[in-house]
Amino acid sequence: MSNERQQLEQEALQHLNRGSVDGALRAYVSILRLDPKDRRIRQKVGEIYLKQGKTQDAERHLREVAEGLLKESSHRAAVSVLKQLVVIRPDDPQLQLDLGDCYLAGSYQQDARAAFDFALRGWMSLGKPLLAAKAARRLAESSPADLTLRLRVAELLEAGGDIASAVATYREVIEEFRRRGRTDEVGRIAEAALKSAPDDVPLLLDAAAARVQQGEHKRALQALQTAFMAAPRDPRTLDLLAQAFEGVGQPERALKVLCELGQVLQDRTDYAGEAGALRRAAALAPDDRDVASRLARAEDRVGRLERKLTQLNFLQPADEVTLRSVVRAETFIRFGMLDRAERELKEALSASTSPLPLQAGMAEVLVAAGRVPEALTWMERTLPHAGSERDVVLDRMALLKGVPASQGATTSVEDDELVDDPATEPPAATIPGNEDDEAMGDRLARAGDLAGAVLAWRRALAEDPLNEGVLHKISELRNASRAREVAPSPMFHAPEEGTFAEIEPELLDGDSDGGGSLDEARALVAVGQGAAALAIVQGMDGLEARVVEAQAHRACNDIPSALEVMREATNDASDADPAYPEALYELAGLYTATQKHRSALRLLEELRDLAPDHRASDVEARIRGLQMLAR
Repeated sequence: MSNERQQLEQEALQHLNRGSVDGALRAYVSILRLDPKDRRIRQKVGEIYLKQGKTQDAERHLREVAEGLLKESSHRAAVSVLKQLVVIRPDDPQLQLDLGDCYLAGSYQQDARAAFDFALRGWMSLGKPLLAAKAARRLAESSPADLTLRLRVAELLEAGGDIASAVATYREVIEEFRRRGRTDEVGRIAEAALKSAPDDVPLLLDAAAARVQQGEHKRALQALQTAFMAAPRDPRTLDLLAQAFEGVGQPERALKVLCELGQVLQDRTDYAGEAGALRRAAALAPDDRDVASRLARAEDRVGRLERKLTQLNFLQPADEVTLRSVVRAETFIRFGMLDRAERELKEALSASTSPLPLQAGMAEVLVAAGRVPEALTWMERTLPHAGSERDVVLDRMALLKGVPASQGATTSVEDDELVDDPATEPPAATIPGNEDDEAMGDRLARAGDLAGAVLAWRRALAEDPLNEGVLHKISELRNASRAREVAPSPMFHAPEEGTFAEIEPELLDGDSDGGGSLDEARALVAVGQGAAALAIVQGMDGLEARVVEAQAHRACNDIPSALEVMREATNDASDADPAYPEALYELAGLYTATQKHRSALRLLEELRDLAPDHRASDVEARIRGLQMLAR
């Protein structure tokens, strides 16, 4: 066959030299019959047809050549073929899109943008906004600093009826404007996006913040009422609500909101935020003894929490090497370089003979990173050596766990003075870790921390699922909470009507840490029960739980929420976390589902380098598929 092929090719060249195009064409077609995959000969056939004016035959052969070159990522070779196809079919936007991708792969940015713009206008003229959004997205990716292009993507998706993707894109643009400090644009874009998604809470809050900033407090309240009904204990909602009530001249309602905000932030162990909210409340009601008392306790918690373990006497470095590592780690923390701080301490711990100061430093790094359960484990290692400072360590641990501080400074309203009452300092046995979970739940319920009580009781159920006493307590608390839910909110009715809920409803109605495990949540996701899985996993900490939460959102067909969960989780996570590879894999899948193929490909390539053994065959298959789609 090879001799026959060579003979035919020589025959074709001879025909061409004599100017016999038809003879050359017959020889080349004969070669294709022998070897249909010979792309070079097929391209020659297509070009001869093009010279003869037989555009349909030329297009058929040239398209096959172009598709093969694109599959092999031979972008430079594909450019010349695509240019010929564009001459044949100037009205085909997909050809322009493919040509732009080839230019981009060859770093011809200006030519790529011109091709993408041509494709965009072509699809718009054909009345196909979703396809036009593809070209607009390519334009935006090639000019990342130009946010107007990303806005155009959102608008085209909206015009095409893909509201979920449009809202997700609007949110991306909003976050970028926020990062750049352009709060005026944040509000404007949120207002535009709300036309398609009027109940979207993040958009409502962005719009409300802009209205508050512009002094349009009544309009802000309209947005905040919807946001509050959807998320009544969201700190940002409450913060903006207080500002809006102040702006419309209703300080008594603002005061109630600020007190509730303080309680929410305390429940979340954000003691600095709690103190800030209560300072605002005290400014509105300087003679309110209850507010003053709560503020004093909040500021006391802030002061105690700021006393880091590394400041305690028994945890001071005893040698120069340890001192150097601790100081370097503290410097890294100060500049937000938490990964480097953790790496510094881990390396020092592996070779240290006096690990206590390094263990304390590690605990503080993890606290700064928001990884409180891990930090508590490191703190526990220091307790046997704490001596007279043991109570200080236990106090810090209790604060980080979110235990209501009946310990420490308490208040007395006699003579309007705040005093310390040593009698209220609890013995060490009342610190969580030294009492069982059921007893802790009882104590928290008596102290008014109902959310904490439910979590503690559910931890007790994890050990004894048939404990009827604990089940009865949770049931009673749930019934009491539901009875309170029917009361009208004090924010949108007269101040005397109703009170704020004392416990977040989700904590009662869903299964939190003690009510289910990650394995159970995964099992529910596997059978399509996303809502049930969410009820289990949303109260859990850690990157692994966030991965399952995203998978549960996907099972509910809520891709934007899944994407938001995974973005935030991976931004805050360390690549040393065992769940990090799976998180990258999940995030790449979500980007693929939202047509962000380049972002998905970048994440999968990062995953392949970071953890080559993690889902190796699946990762490679996805990479190949995305490379094909990117063409």
